[in-house]
Amino acid sequence: MTYNFKKIEEKWADKWYKDNIYRSEDFSQKPKKYILAEFPYPSGAALHVGHMMRYTVPDMYSRYLRMNGYNVLFPMGWDAFGLPAENYAIKTGIHPAETTKTAIADMKNSLIKMGYSFDWQRELSTIDPDYYKWTQWLFLKFYDQGLAERKEMPIWWCENLKTVLSDEEVLTDKDGNKISERGEHPVERKNLEQWVLKMPEYAEKLLEGLNEVDFPESIKQAQINWIGKSEGAEIDFKVADTQDKLTVFTTRLDTIYGATFLVISPEHPLLEKITTSEHLIEVNEYKNKAKQKSDMERTELMKEKTGVFTGSFAVNPYNGMKLPIWTGEFVVMSYGTGAIMGVPAHDARDYEFAQKYELKIEQAIESSEKEAVIIPYLEEGIVVNSEDFSGLRSDEARSKMLEKAQSEDFGRGKVNYRLRDWIFSRQRYWGEPIPLIYVEPDGHIEKETNLPLILPEVPDYKPTSDSVSPLAKNQEWVNTTSQNGRPAKRETNTMPNWAGSCWYFMRYVDPKNDEEFADPEKMRYWLPVDKYFGGAEHTTMHLLYSRFWYRFFYDLGLVPTKEPYSWRLNGGLLLGPGSKKMSKSIGNVIDPMLIADNYGADALRMYISFLGPYEDTYPWNENGIKSTWRLLKTIEDLKVRVSDDVDDKNVEKSYHRMVMNIGDMLEKIKMNTAISEIMIFVNVLKKSGKINTEIWKGFIKVLAPFAPFMAEELWQEINEYEKWNPTNSVHLQSWPYYDEKIVIDETILIPIQINGKVRGEVQVSENDTEELVKEKVQQISRVEELLKGRNITKFLYIPRKIISIVAE
Repeated sequence: MTYNFKKIEEKWADKWYKDNIYRSEDFSQKPKKYILAEFPYPSGAALHVGHMMRYTVPDMYSRYLRMNGYNVLFPMGWDAFGLPAENYAIKTGIHPAETTKTAIADMKNSLIKMGYSFDWQRELSTIDPDYYKWTQWLFLKFYDQGLAERKEMPIWWCENLKTVLSDEEVLTDKDGNKISERGEHPVERKNLEQWVLKMPEYAEKLLEGLNEVDFPESIKQAQINWIGKSEGAEIDFKVADTQDKLTVFTTRLDTIYGATFLVISPEHPLLEKITTSEHLIEVNEYKNKAKQKSDMERTELMKEKTGVFTGSFAVNPYNGMKLPIWTGEFVVMSYGTGAIMGVPAHDARDYEFAQKYELKIEQAIESSEKEAVIIPYLEEGIVVNSEDFSGLRSDEARSKMLEKAQSEDFGRGKVNYRLRDWIFSRQRYWGEPIPLIYVEPDGHIEKETNLPLILPEVPDYKPTSDSVSPLAKNQEWVNTTSQNGRPAKRETNTMPNWAGSCWYFMRYVDPKNDEEFADPEKMRYWLPVDKYFGGAEHTTMHLLYSRFWYRFFYDLGLVPTKEPYSWRLNGGLLLGPGSKKMSKSIGNVIDPMLIADNYGADALRMYISFLGPYEDTYPWNENGIKSTWRLLKTIEDLKVRVSDDVDDKNVEKSYHRMVMNIGDMLEKIKMNTAISEIMIFVNVLKKSGKINTEIWKGFIKVLAPFAPFMAEELWQEINEYEKWNPTNSVHLQSWPYYDEKIVIDETILIPIQINGKVRGEVQVSENDTEELVKEKVQQISRVEELLKGRNITKFLYIPRKIISIVAE
């Protein structure tokens, strides 16, 4: 029998889309589930199979939820502004409005062809003026509250991209050079006036919010580290023989009697004043070199610490000791006060610095166990050599030392964050115009009152080398008038490509609203997002940015909850030939549409989901998709054996166990093991005679999230529906029931050990034979990959405990 997947898939993709059978319903009486997958950049480059991996798993989960009675919102849109689209347009010589329009059409066709159950009535695009009207409106909320500010600052400039980049968009290559995240081009430091959003003012709330969400610990820790909270004290050191003082931030006030020097940032406002004449040339040369590096580069832990003596001294307010003042690039003005105290006996960085420049080392902490310590001793302990504070524990000493500083007015408690202002302007054409004007003659700022401020046509949209946006070329657009009719000029920088994605999940709730960015009642019904699937590369960018926007809107009463996403999972990568990340530039991209043409979308969906856990990374292997194609062909062939008059207890028991296990695995987003269960049940059916009609119908329902096209075809056939009626779709039926009394044997997860190391786990039943357990294990792609080309010398199954494999 021929498995004509092309005919089947084209037919059902067309019918589902035309009838929008996956539409969600606002205010339904059903319980809601909002499932979100990050929307793609329609840059001109087509979606590859790696992208499909990101969408297939959430689609399977969404389908399962619908069949379990949930009102599911699973939307899709297009993150169409920004560098990817503009660079493609420059490369092709076609305006970005045209290239993105074409790319959106191509990508949408691919997603429909893959059978994804998106609610297309909620489709949106960030380049639609009806959308970016509200991006601009929301930006003005930041401006109104003083969280959007224009200031001159050292920034990263990429000459190839002709734009400013934020710290998050700059990477370090294998040679230690700074490069752009997009395109891996060289970058340099320069001073420019920029619009920023003051994210540090929300640092504490962003940290607190992590306690309210179900994110993997790795994501939480990455954001915690990026925000970089430090609790400590600010202490004022007088500059000897002057009226000036240097304020130092420290988290280890208990070590202050061990301070033997101070280091200030090369950008510190007092540096020039306190530098003595004989050290001025050396200090200025050092300062100029430091300007060429970013704060992140200067503060790298593994980087050798350097500095220059200023010639001046500061006085320790606790013991009156004079400490030499140095300037060092590893101290930055964007963190703390731009000055630190050097305690080489109790800080590894300070110890390295003191050793290099032959500075004094004074011990101020000893082990609480009274044992000998190795300097630098970094732990807390008992304070020594610290006058009246000696003998106190570190925590007690910090408290009492702070009391002294506060009572004598030379110090105070302080919390600092490493989180920087978010640079929010780009010197590029393809972005949302910033809706602000500068009124002449004094240049004071006013807001645009008529939104959206439409992105205008320009003579040439290519970026310039003079740090000026291409929008400045359209003088007719630039020149405007203020609310009082005075001459004014529009801001010509545009927003970064992250702007539209900071709130798109809110617009999906109410995408056609002309009066507000989203109806509050609809947001109250749908938000927060229940499950958010995305990329690990966005952990400290989009994911953090959008949390910041949303929490700010919560404080304004615009959204119903503090956090936008209840749960987050980062997807892994599907590597191209050569086991490298798929990229058009290296020519290893796999086109999913070619694969779907050869094997079918169902086979591709099942293959990329069967590889292993969603969050892991896997190499592409076309032999794998041949296996899932054969599985589907086998299922197609089984339909001729369906009969009403069948009573096979073994099949019945296997069926109920399958329904139970797959439901449990779908709940846990373990699609790979769920597909493994389908394979096992298909083998049971192959070995049986005729197949009971009701069991076959139940099996089709279970198959539906994984292979939606085949499931629909089989469902329509077994029910003998002559005419298509959307309400009869298998995807709108209820998930099959299983009888716990029939599934009497317990199923458990057993760890799989290969050569002494745990490499995975497998779901087994109490009554599974060792042969069946071995079959389940060998169907796990991770195990299959590890054992490829190796000889299994021992397979040991200890029921309820472990599976041990020895392979040579």
